[in-house]
Amino acid sequence: MKQISIIGVLLAVLGSPAFANWTEIGDAGDLPGTAQIVQGGGPLDSIFGVMNDPDVDMYKIYIYDPAGFSAHVTGYDPQLFLFDQSGLGVYGDDDSGGGFNALLPAGNTYSPTTPGIYYLAISEFNLDPFSAGGAIFSGYPAATPTGPGSGSPVSYWSGGTWGVGGEYRIDLTGAQNVIPAPGAILLGSIGVGLVSWLRRRRTL
Repeated sequence: MKQISIIGVLLAVLGSPAFANWTEIGDAGDLPGTAQIVQGGGPLDSIFGVMNDPDVDMYKIYIYDPAGFSAHVTGYDPQLFLFDQSGLGVYGDDDSGGGFNALLPAGNTYSPTTPGIYYLAISEFNLDPFSAGGAIFSGYPAATPTGPGSGSPVSYWSGGTWGVGGEYRIDLTGAQNVIPAPGAILLGSIGVGLVSWLRRRRTL
């Protein structure tokens, strides 16, 4: 009973917080190699950020429910694009979210099919992703990965902008953070240490 009490106290004090929302730190990069890694514990409900002009913000997320994944951004006339772990285009959108907002709906023909690491990018209209082979996406307002550069990973962005920046909010479903919160890592380490300590005491 005493051992359980000690563990219970540690769990209460060091319990891992669930970060349902993520706020951009500094300026997120625009390619997989510089994308901002969303950290925390538990589901990822929203991403808050600020877009400069011109600007593209890319976030590294984990999609645990591909069929239920969706992303809806409200802001100043944004575009949304999803890329897989290799940087290949999955699907994108410009104005399907109502007004000038973008929406990547769940259950879309081009929705992700497997859980894993993905890159979610928000750009100003009309900054579009390109690879060494050319434009990755085609179509309007919903963008499909059928452009001449769709067979290669995103390597740069090109296009004019309206010269307007501002704050944005991306609401998500089916996604979670990539890296556990520091408290979760610390708690896990302490838990392993406690188990080892208890086992040694029993053998004495």
